[in-house]
Amino acid sequence: MKTKIVYVLASSQEDYFLEQCLISLKFLRKYNPEAYVVLVCDDTTESSLNGNRQDIKLLINELKSIQFERPVNKVERPRLMKVNLRKYVEGDFLYIDCDTIIVNDLSEIDNFTFSIGAVLDGHQPLKSHPMRSYFKKQNQHLNYNFDEVLSYYSGGVMYSKDDESSHDFYAHWYNNYLESLKSGVKLDEPPLAKTNEELGGIICEMNGIWNCQIRFGALYLANAKILHFCSKKNMPVNNLARREFLYKIKERGLDIDEMQWYLENWHRTIPSNLLLSTNIDANFNLSRDYEDARSAYVIVKMQDGIFQPQITTFKELYNHYRNIIIGKFNPMSLAKILFKEKFGYSIENEPINSLNRKLFNLAFFNPVDIWTTLADKLAVRKFVKSKGCADILLTVYKYWDNVGVIDFSSLPNSFVLKCNHDNGSTILVYDKFSVDKSFIEDFYRRKLSLPFGIETAEPHYLGIKPFVFAEELLENDKQFSSGLVSYKFFSVHGKAKFCQVIYDTECYDEQKSQIYETNGWIQCPGYILKNEGRMKIPQPTSLMKMLEVVERLSSEISFCRVDLYEYHGRVYFSEMTLMPAAGRINNFSQELLCLIGKNI
Repeated sequence: MKTKIVYVLASSQEDYFLEQCLISLKFLRKYNPEAYVVLVCDDTTESSLNGNRQDIKLLINELKSIQFERPVNKVERPRLMKVNLRKYVEGDFLYIDCDTIIVNDLSEIDNFTFSIGAVLDGHQPLKSHPMRSYFKKQNQHLNYNFDEVLSYYSGGVMYSKDDESSHDFYAHWYNNYLESLKSGVKLDEPPLAKTNEELGGIICEMNGIWNCQIRFGALYLANAKILHFCSKKNMPVNNLARREFLYKIKERGLDIDEMQWYLENWHRTIPSNLLLSTNIDANFNLSRDYEDARSAYVIVKMQDGIFQPQITTFKELYNHYRNIIIGKFNPMSLAKILFKEKFGYSIENEPINSLNRKLFNLAFFNPVDIWTTLADKLAVRKFVKSKGCADILLTVYKYWDNVGVIDFSSLPNSFVLKCNHDNGSTILVYDKFSVDKSFIEDFYRRKLSLPFGIETAEPHYLGIKPFVFAEELLENDKQFSSGLVSYKFFSVHGKAKFCQVIYDTECYDEQKSQIYETNGWIQCPGYILKNEGRMKIPQPTSLMKMLEVVERLSSEISFCRVDLYEYHGRVYFSEMTLMPAAGRINNFSQELLCLIGKNI
């Protein structure tokens, strides 16, 4: 392929533009290994290409560093370079935005005979584009008749032949962009439209496969050459466009399992629940009314996944304060009271081999100092690392001891919020732009104010300093579940004979679980007494790795439950629990409780 491929980059450590470019280049090299790639960047960006960031130099053939004569902000820099590319690059070239992936051979670009080529924005004429009124507002500061524009082109992928017409086009585009900046408009597409009109519609319409804008480009997906992720910031249409994924690339580089998995089949980068909307439905999807309705839906969905027990009777209120008083001064007595209230008989009458009986003995007759560390969802990370399992830890973005300083703007679009010192405080945030932040703050203000463990007779929690923290959100990748699947291993001296699989976790009230013997992955029906699932759950592909992790983490502990996830065949750590259900498990059959407890 003789036509050069050109990228423009203005980036710093604080953004993800370089990571987007790395991903696009990686896909380009897979399908076009011989392509000659030119990276045009500003001098500030070039000076930042160190550490992991310098890996980008391995994927390009030529780097052109542009020095600006006057101070230019980071929004204008890439656009000023983009509209002036004909001055920087010799020969025919295909410019490609960084938020793309290349999924096919591009060599036929050498056969193009026109001077300037681009794909229609939204893959449709301007008159029928659902965002036409929005574009009109973007163009109103420019001195030309926007109403006469029929073809409104995307600047995300553009072909330029090295001829006089192309040079003239870019000179006009550059001047129009400078005029646009005087009005405070930094977008390059409105000046592009004006330039095309001034030059008599010189842009030749390219087939949509060259810039398949996923949100509008369903007709071109099957034969696409370049996928463009352009979408609303809170509605990414490709997994590679998610800020969480870009964060991983920033931290670990391109050599991560998920990246290889996506490279093997680019179709995996598109969420499986992709839906089409047309005509009036498409218009509604782009409207303010849709944003409002969607925000309300996101809030309800978030709250459905939260465990929120309520005190509704006088007896519940009485027990609440009774438990606080007794639990504070005599947790063992409270544990006995709570057990009898739940089961109708005293803990002394529980079978001697029952897991519940063993947990009571461990908690009050054989307490272990490390329990507090293991129960702390932040402190346990250091323990996990010490056991050689740092690779299974999810990313923790930030943590706070005061909800008033939670900075949502610094977090990715989706994440998990939870407390480190309790249970039942997890909130799945799928879209931070749509959630009710005041609800979240009130929820965690209550959680941080409560010394967890007193009311439940679990004194090992009382030594934990409470924090709220934001953690990486894993998407569900299992077809048999509506939400992320949790694998809970019941470990006795490092050996886990049984695993509880919890699935359909999207809504707390609808989740199901099953017990499996880990040796041979044998289903054990009847061991779960409430909401037991019936379907055959496939053995996790990483089961042996999971069991290895369980042994590493728990071999020196009489009993604990190790909770793990599996995502794209990789094991991730959730938490370690020393007293499941506070030592009062009523959802397991007595047979299972004794099978687990007899060896403790």
